[in-house]
Amino acid sequence: KNTQKASIPSSTATAASTTATMDSKPSTSSTNKNKSKGNNKNKTKQQKPQSNTGRLRQLPPLQPATEILSRAQRQTYQSIKDDLKIANARRRTQKRGAQTIDMLCQKLCAPLKETVKTYEREFKYMHPFEKVVMELTIRARQKRDGLTLSKLLDDVHQGRKELLSLSKDWIYKIKNAASARESFDYTEEAKEVLANVFIDLIQESWTGIAELQKSLRNVPIVRLDCPAVVLVGAPNVGKSSIVRAISSGTPEVNNYPFTTRGMTLGHVQVFWESEEDVAVGNVAGVSIPSEKDLVQEKLERRGVKTRRMREEETLEKFAKENDDGVDDEAVVTADDSVAANEVVTSVVDAGDGTGNLEIEATNTIEPTISKRSFAVSQLCQIMDSPGLLHRDNTDVRNEMEELTLAAMSHLPTAVMYVMDLSGGAGDKCSSVEDQLILRREVRARFPRRPWIDVISKYDLGVVDGARERLIEIMEAERLEKAKKGFDVDEENYFIELSIKEGQGVEELRQEVMRMLGEVRVVLDAMAKMDDR
Repeated sequence: KNTQKASIPSSTATAASTTATMDSKPSTSSTNKNKSKGNNKNKTKQQKPQSNTGRLRQLPPLQPATEILSRAQRQTYQSIKDDLKIANARRRTQKRGAQTIDMLCQKLCAPLKETVKTYEREFKYMHPFEKVVMELTIRARQKRDGLTLSKLLDDVHQGRKELLSLSKDWIYKIKNAASARESFDYTEEAKEVLANVFIDLIQESWTGIAELQKSLRNVPIVRLDCPAVVLVGAPNVGKSSIVRAISSGTPEVNNYPFTTRGMTLGHVQVFWESEEDVAVGNVAGVSIPSEKDLVQEKLERRGVKTRRMREEETLEKFAKENDDGVDDEAVVTADDSVAANEVVTSVVDAGDGTGNLEIEATNTIEPTISKRSFAVSQLCQIMDSPGLLHRDNTDVRNEMEELTLAAMSHLPTAVMYVMDLSGGAGDKCSSVEDQLILRREVRARFPRRPWIDVISKYDLGVVDGARERLIEIMEAERLEKAKKGFDVDEENYFIELSIKEGQGVEELRQEVMRMLGEVRVVLDAMAKMDDR
């Protein structure tokens, strides 16, 4: 453990290089913005640096094609009226008919054009992780029915062009009708033809985009400014159980392979006494935030003044105005969770008509009090990922495995590699030897990432020779790193964990918090570079 803490700089260097790619684009754009200052005509909008990934959720919801058609017909009918200033009935009918078809076409084409443009714009500025998520989702859809997003968007674009061309032809007919009656008949026929063509050309592709978008909007938002730990390992080794034990995440837990079909995100609030403690991994306290806490934290980031913020201001005012004040050390202690659960967390009106305030106790640790108790407070992320399999070089990984690797490649995360060495994961999915080979391959791909090995389900036992084989692999890695001049640990360290019996849970929690502190140091360094 001590040597692991001493090698923090080499571990965090790779995490910094991992985030450099996604941070470089905003920096470049801000430089260009300064160069183009004063030239308003040629000035283009610059993208703000991203604080999270959520662009997939910003994709506009698509209304059904039939609903778009009904709304367009209704709005056109309500907007277009006879021009009573025109005395000639034929000319008056021609004008109304031409305006009706033009407006109907514009109302039908506007959402189609906006959707195609939105996808092009969002994909251009999308975070690399979300680009991979989109590509993998599209690939899975293509395997199912042969359709791709580019093909669907192209169909919508071509359908829009067909509608515009068709409307121009009908407007020409209406304007050159020989009589008012003929002009009226052409208008009614054109409305029917446009409606039928819109449904025939657009509905299938439009529905396909809507179904694809529904899957994309369910991707969890990963905050790029919050440290994260991603759990990696073979299917059915206990990753989901670990996420439930140490964070607010609630992934499905079952005894079959690939229970996790996507990324599941849990959160944990970590506290340090000082920035120096963050750097060396001395965690002062931990709290698992509720869903309400996460919503409030999101609102605070958006600048919305929440009830919690008002309570915090009142509490600070109360502490200043009373000599006794509130003893921060008595409010939340790092090692006494029972005492912390009994602590006062909010200030309310005493209810006696005097306007005095009194402190109300609750049974949970509120982040407001925690922030008063510790100098540094950070919301951190725990990511459960789909299982990986050991594959030969010729084998192609499926979409779920690619998603796991994308999270490690494109997000600033530490890694928890989870193994089930009891033999219970199943030879068909991943034998003990396959898990150990997979661990060596993943570690070789991310050699300097903050890392912890976990042997889960330890209560089920360990296959003979498995621990020795793991130590042998770790020893070979230590020698390889030493040859390259990297800092290495003095001993091979891993955690023996049993969620069922509670063995190793607290040790794991402390190690996870230490790694989150390492990632925070990197993120702080990257933020300072951006500020400069």
